[in-house]
Amino acid sequence: MVMIISTMEPQVSNGPTSNTSNGPSSNNRNCPSPMQTGATTDDSKTNLIVNYLPQNMTQEEFRSLFGSIGEIESCKLVRDKITGQSLGYGFVNYIDPKDAEKAINTLNGLRLQTKTIKATVYFCFSLL
Repeated sequence: MVMIISTMEPQVSNGPTSNTSNGPSSNNRNCPSPMQTGATTDDSKTNLIVNYLPQNMTQEEFRSLFGSIGEIESCKLVRDKITGQSLGYGFVNYIDPKDAEKAINTLNGLRLQTKTIKATVYFCFSLL
């Protein structure tokens, strides 16, 4: 049974394949559906995933950078649970879909230190 489920999972790659993680390594099945959050279809366009962030970027710097575009509902720089070191990616949820679109147009491709960040709409879905 596990084998059937594992062959049905989509294989998604958001960057080069290597042993160094710089983004989510698998689909997060714990994310709420629009029905659970009461979100409308436009709200799905307010969630961004941001990859290739500098390792030394702080949560405050991340929030400040994306908050300069518009009002943020939530913002999370993902860190290793044991070491606390940044994993090089994060999530931003804007109040207004227009701000999310502006953030992508403005910040996607921005060079920060030795990294070029990638900001895209994050679609969370579950096969279960």
